[in-house]
Amino acid sequence: MTNSHYGLFCPLAMACEILEPRWTILILGEMSGGASRFNEIRRGVPGISPTLLSRRLREMEAHGLIERLEDTAKGTVDYVRTSKTRDLQPALRMLAEWAYKHVESEVALEDLNPDYLMWNIRRKLDASEFPKRRVVIRFHFTDVDKERATNWIIARPGDVVELCMTDPKFDVDLYVEANSRALASVYMGYSTLRAEMSHGRIFLSGDPYLTKTFDRWLVKSSYAAAAE
Repeated sequence: MTNSHYGLFCPLAMACEILEPRWTILILGEMSGGASRFNEIRRGVPGISPTLLSRRLREMEAHGLIERLEDTAKGTVDYVRTSKTRDLQPALRMLAEWAYKHVESEVALEDLNPDYLMWNIRRKLDASEFPKRRVVIRFHFTDVDKERATNWIIARPGDVVELCMTDPKFDVDLYVEANSRALASVYMGYSTLRAEMSHGRIFLSGDPYLTKTFDRWLVKSSYAAAAE
């Protein structure tokens, strides 16, 4: 993956040579969450350029961390983790739990990316808590640039939950007005919905059922759940 080597036979040094190049661990983390297509991975790892992501995927394939599966009939390419990478999952999980426990929430949320927050909310959202019909939720961040401030989540029974950055032109069931850090704090388990609403940092309006069940369908980060 890199031309620089530690020159040590220590297994930890060898692991670092494979995993240290920037973005590598985050790519593996996104894939462990179910992402397999190039654009899915890129959306879950905002900030990486398409060129660098392509390079990292090639390097990871060369090291046997992932496998590239091409369906020529459909014209699709999927990237899947190998058994070598699946063996690594407990170590990556422990590393993330260590950071969750020891990094202050103010530091963790300092450089918050609202696109990344919404992508994770979409992925964790429990649509089984919704009424058996199309549900549209509009999230508007009060502290974010206009171009990135509004997102729509669309859930249909038996279908994949969609995240849109342009207005889908459907009637909205629930409006969520929020400070991005406040919503991230709730998602990460640093704070509670009640606390953030009482301070005026999150406001819900619309369908009474969706409002009442907000804490059920907006599922917290798994790291927050593990710490409870």
